[in-house]
Amino acid sequence: MRRIPVLATALAAWVLAGPAVAPAQAAAPTPKPSASASPPGPLLSITVDDGRTEVAAGDELTYRLTVRNLGTTKVADIKVSQSLPTGLTLVSADRGGKSRDGAVTWDTDLTVGQESTFTTVARVGETPKDLLRLATVACATAKDGKKPLVCATHSDLLPAGAVAPAAERSGMSWLWSAGAVVALLIVGLGAIVLLRHRRRRVAPAPAHSASRPTESTDRMAGAVSLD
Repeated sequence: MRRIPVLATALAAWVLAGPAVAPAQAAAPTPKPSASASPPGPLLSITVDDGRTEVAAGDELTYRLTVRNLGTTKVADIKVSQSLPTGLTLVSADRGGKSRDGAVTWDTDLTVGQESTFTTVARVGETPKDLLRLATVACATAKDGKKPLVCATHSDLLPAGAVAPAAERSGMSWLWSAGAVVALLIVGLGAIVLLRHRRRRVAPAPAHSASRPTESTDRMAGAVSLD
């Protein structure tokens, strides 16, 4: 009967201790949310092409540049440019393109999924004799950006570039011919040496060595005649 008061006292102490523990757990600091990631930059694509693979002095080339917004937000104040290398002179540019410092530039905005096309006409002039290809580069740069967001290039074979492969092929054919001659000479010399070696191995022994009687045979014949 004495155990009942003891258990009642312990139960009352546990109930009274409960409210004291709850405030301590509630006072624990809550973790701060992590900083949100910075939004990604513009996602663009660009191409440039003149529909040709070979050019020469006096040719007029029509370049088409295509820029497309592949991202999920509008991109404003995009600067599109095309380089004018040595030997390429601008004739015209559509959509108000401006020629400055060896390049043609345009300003444009691109909504989500929008595609814009720019066209230039340029004439091929005198190019360095050792220049093999005539190349142009097209880039798209964001407003106040120092590095382009995306670039593409296109190149056409020049007369010097067309001659170089032919010269290389003729040089390679001469080397192959010389190599074939050397190989034939080595094979012929090896065959001659082998034939001479075989002839020496099969040469017969001198005939007089077999027909001449030895000294022991002469002595035996003398002994027989005395008897």
